[in-house]
Amino acid sequence: MTIIAVDFGTTNTVISYLPPDSETPTTLKLGNLSRLFRLRNNKGEIKEVPVIPSLVFIDEKHQYQVGEVVRSRRLGLSQPHHFFKGFKRDLAADFQPPPREIDGVHYTPEQICQQFLEIIWTAIQQENLQPTQAVFTVPVGAFERYRDWFWQLAQELKIPQLQLVDESTAAALGYAQNRPGSLVLVIDFGGGTLDLSLVRTAFGENEQELKGEVVAKADAYVGGGDIDAWIVEDYLTSMGQQREDTDETTWQNLLEIAERLKIRLSGKEEAKESWLNEETFESYEIQLQRDRVEEILEARQLLDELREALDDIISTALRKGIQKSEIEQVFLTGGSSLIPAVQQLVVSFFGRKRVHFSNPFEAVSHGALRAARLHSVDDYLRHSYAIRLWEPALQQYQYHPLFEKGTAYPCAGEPFTLQVAVDGQREIELDIGELADVSQVGEVSYDAQGRMTTGTVNRETRFSSLGEEAKVCVAHLDPPGKVGRDRVTVKFAVNEQRVLVGTVTDLLTQRVLVDDTEVIKLT
Repeated sequence: MTIIAVDFGTTNTVISYLPPDSETPTTLKLGNLSRLFRLRNNKGEIKEVPVIPSLVFIDEKHQYQVGEVVRSRRLGLSQPHHFFKGFKRDLAADFQPPPREIDGVHYTPEQICQQFLEIIWTAIQQENLQPTQAVFTVPVGAFERYRDWFWQLAQELKIPQLQLVDESTAAALGYAQNRPGSLVLVIDFGGGTLDLSLVRTAFGENEQELKGEVVAKADAYVGGGDIDAWIVEDYLTSMGQQREDTDETTWQNLLEIAERLKIRLSGKEEAKESWLNEETFESYEIQLQRDRVEEILEARQLLDELREALDDIISTALRKGIQKSEIEQVFLTGGSSLIPAVQQLVVSFFGRKRVHFSNPFEAVSHGALRAARLHSVDDYLRHSYAIRLWEPALQQYQYHPLFEKGTAYPCAGEPFTLQVAVDGQREIELDIGELADVSQVGEVSYDAQGRMTTGTVNRETRFSSLGEEAKVCVAHLDPPGKVGRDRVTVKFAVNEQRVLVGTVTDLLTQRVLVDDTEVIKLT
């Protein structure tokens, strides 16, 4: 049995596999799709890690170029309108950008993501690995629509025995598996999201089956791509310019430079690089200090987001009777975890002895492989789930809660009663969705001395409908309903497979209209 793990990242994608009869994960280098990152471990040794840049370029023949060939040839600078990056983040977002038109053909985030992963999957098959199981990692806060997209992709690509696991949870399970009973926190800070998972592993009743328990999870919709953009915006401001004054080629060029400078600053106090404006043929120099990056992160409230996510983890653990001091090890993974200010904050929170910075690119993918070998993983719902109902008197939507976030499953909700909205109504359709707390940083401004100020983080509760597939639970009424009379009772449950099921009973006829029927898989 060969297990493949795909850590589909906003900036880089990592593919690894577990050969038959082996406990050691291997990271794949897939030809010209991959590049090699040279990293120095704690012993001072250099290790080369193959990653696939999450980049796509559409050429004149509408053929897809993906991965390292796009980065190394700098195809995005020659025709930026044909260049796609950050598409994983667009796919995961609750609100997606409109399709992009290229020579009369429209491209959506779903299409770009599918083609990117399809090309990778084809390359995997060409390695003659014959995978029997595949594990894809997803952000902790990903909505069900994003997760469901992977199940549809697996069917189209004929991917065998698909499993989805949270990115940070995968890494935590990978670390904790080596020490059953230990409590491990992983902070996965990548190009698009910040994910945290607190995990414990333990042996089952027969002391042969290793089980995983997810104790707490937290996330924030911010990543290394945002930091690159903030660095460029700060640089433009120092030049007396704004984003709107910059053409797309220059913007992409500056983003690449900002990423390189950010990486260099993980090992030195100052970095600089020259660049050429290809519109005016003028040469400039960007000089960046580590202290300035930290000021930018503070002004953009990124460090506040990290502090709040850590507080969220500790609060959840405390509610379950677990003290902060019981967390044995804290692992940082993801490219953005290399930022000194991020590392310093985590060390100040937990102490130097418990914090580890090794394996920033492979931890999630390798952990996913180990998670696939666990007998079971006890998890809980990251988002709340509710029914959205229109309230005519208030002229606004009201939400009837089904399950609160943090609820362990399997679980069953309390039954509730519904009435029809108008006389003669023949069916009741329920709009089921997720309720999630979303934060957004206030507007950033600069004073006359170039200092940054920003508003507070704005928080709101957002409803994300599970879509047409969640409207399966429909009560067909015969005879038609009448206003003011209780007509149906509804009860929902989440089973062990994380499938939302519903039962609907007609109070007038006492018939069961929907009997423990699957509404949607909460993947």
